[in-house]
Amino acid sequence: MRPTLAGRASAWLCRHAPDRHTLVLLHRWNGLALALFLLVASLTGSLLAFEDELDLWLAPELHLAHPAPGQPASAMLDPYALRERVALALGPQADVSQLILHPQAGRTVRFLVGPAIDRATGQPFRLGYDEVLVNPHTGAIQGLRDRQRISLERSALMPLVFNLHHSLALPRVAGALVMGVVATLWTLDCLVGMTLTWPRGRPFLAKWKPAWLVKWRAGFYRVNLDLHRAFGLWCWVLLLMLAWSSVMFNLRDQIYLPVMSRLLPFDYSWRPAPPLANASPLTAGPPMSWPQAHAMARRAMAGFASERGLQIDFEERLSYDSRRGVYAYMVHSNADLRSDVGNTGLLIDAASGQIRGHWLPTGDRSGNTFSNWLGALHMGHVFGLPWRIALALLGLAVSLLTVTGVVIWWKKRGARQPRSPGAGMKPSASHRVRASR
Repeated sequence: MRPTLAGRASAWLCRHAPDRHTLVLLHRWNGLALALFLLVASLTGSLLAFEDELDLWLAPELHLAHPAPGQPASAMLDPYALRERVALALGPQADVSQLILHPQAGRTVRFLVGPAIDRATGQPFRLGYDEVLVNPHTGAIQGLRDRQRISLERSALMPLVFNLHHSLALPRVAGALVMGVVATLWTLDCLVGMTLTWPRGRPFLAKWKPAWLVKWRAGFYRVNLDLHRAFGLWCWVLLLMLAWSSVMFNLRDQIYLPVMSRLLPFDYSWRPAPPLANASPLTAGPPMSWPQAHAMARRAMAGFASERGLQIDFEERLSYDSRRGVYAYMVHSNADLRSDVGNTGLLIDAASGQIRGHWLPTGDRSGNTFSNWLGALHMGHVFGLPWRIALALLGLAVSLLTVTGVVIWWKKRGARQPRSPGAGMKPSASHRVRASR
């Protein structure tokens, strides 16, 4: 009789897996090292599953837009006039290099802005903000926000939660590196933790079954141990997804792509283009008017869509990168994963109008499609409200696994500590008499 797949896997594990004691030590100390980081990431991640709703609740003045008196609710400024009003209101200190092409009635639009160059010093101005929220009906600026600022003001809470989740609110590069290392170790720990649950005897499934169950009537320590093991098994695929996608977000070039490119093909055309050799910060404006650039981008996208068989639903935005001399044009197409935001994009040379890169959420190389699905699952951009609720609960499950893991270590630590001679022994009657004197 041929052995089952589970039996063959168990036999392979017995021959090739590291010593169980070594795996236990790896799991224990890796988990302890990551505990605080995972608690922060999991709790903030549960909140970020409802980031838009919470941000709206905390700061409605930044997000709700009303038309002027007597203005129809659907009447909005055209994208060129809206950008121009924002640029005039912010003054020459701010670089407004975006057209917002898909505004929604009743909601503000978000401009991401950077500092312009001070011609007197050749240095960037200091703005104090990087996000501008604008009423699309009137062009009025409803709020300025620095998304990197650490503050407990209501309008700054959700950006702070995001920065804690992504980089512990540390400087971007250092914080991303720290959390990238944490995500890498978490990925490895998922694999080690799964291995530790595998039985080494037969029948494999019968011996593995208790690891999936919780003995609720047992003592505290046993219930804690069962919760740690069973929740880890039931959520294992989702935990691995969160861990590996975190590596993708934080250490994409350093770890994720070198590993995944060995398994799947990738298209790298949407990579940051090198800065222009002759780019001058003092002449950083677009080489053509925004209506001309928009028309050029539309022509390029029409040709690309025809070539790839894409159906364009709506335009999202057009932005200009002066350092690299490219326009980034984003639309929503039938290749998108999200229904409300367009992530189909082209990089267009500002001088020649030639396409220098493209981005397709799906339907391109399998490595890109897999990565985009991984990111969309992590951020709750697919499957609507049920998946976002599941993500919030998954964040709580990670917190549970972290806390129960620390409790297991603490209990075993106490059991391993040597006791002093006579500890735990009741004193004799003579000792009690002498002590009372």
